[in-house]
Amino acid sequence: MKSKIYLFLAFLIVVAFAITSCKKDKTTPPVDDTYVPLAVNLSTSLQGLGANHGIPVGSAWAFPANIKVVGHILGGDPGKAPYLGIKTVKSWDEYVENSPKTNWQIDGLGEFVFLYMKLHNTGTTSAKLIFPAGLVFCNDSTTDSTAVDTTQTGIIVVPDTVVIPGGDTLNLCLKSFCTNPNRHAPTFVSVYKPRVVSNNNQVYHFINALKGKTTLPSHESEILTYIWQFTGGNPLTEADWATIASWQ
Repeated sequence: MKSKIYLFLAFLIVVAFAITSCKKDKTTPPVDDTYVPLAVNLSTSLQGLGANHGIPVGSAWAFPANIKVVGHILGGDPGKAPYLGIKTVKSWDEYVENSPKTNWQIDGLGEFVFLYMKLHNTGTTSAKLIFPAGLVFCNDSTTDSTAVDTTQTGIIVVPDTVVIPGGDTLNLCLKSFCTNPNRHAPTFVSVYKPRVVSNNNQVYHFINALKGKTTLPSHESEILTYIWQFTGGNPLTEADWATIASWQ
């Protein structure tokens, strides 16, 4: 009888050890800080988006201390003629296709608002910089000659990561989507500044609906149409969400 009790106690000890080991083996999934977190307080404000005035609402964002912007972030390439065409994707794509190639590294996804910046890594080792989904760039009317609320605001809908070697400078052209079809396209005299990671409810649901999809470059014109739709005060419909969900 005693031997059975000892065997049972030994069995319990083994089980307890196994459970403890399993708990220790489990790791907490890494936090994806390239997207607006689920716990964010969502807003219905369209301030600064569409035809609305002001600066978009959300969480303030700034470059890390080891990354310095050399000069200004410009809304156009100083080596190209500014875009003065009509606000259609076809006209814009023809402008981009027929413009001379330059030494800027082109990153991201977007239409109409291309942001040209020289980023210097002040550290001695490589630095990874993430432009998060939902990040909004607005023209800085205190620095340039462009009147506020006249130049298109740009929004990042898919996170973009760049790596800058230690002590080096990256000439980056970051593509973003226009949120204001009623405003004029930016030029190389338009100075931009990152403002906020938007907490608008439509932006939040939209960027998360795009998360993980690999064919988005072939859907840029549709993405722009959807952005203009909801920033214009017309939320996406169930059919719209179903279409986005069908993308690979």
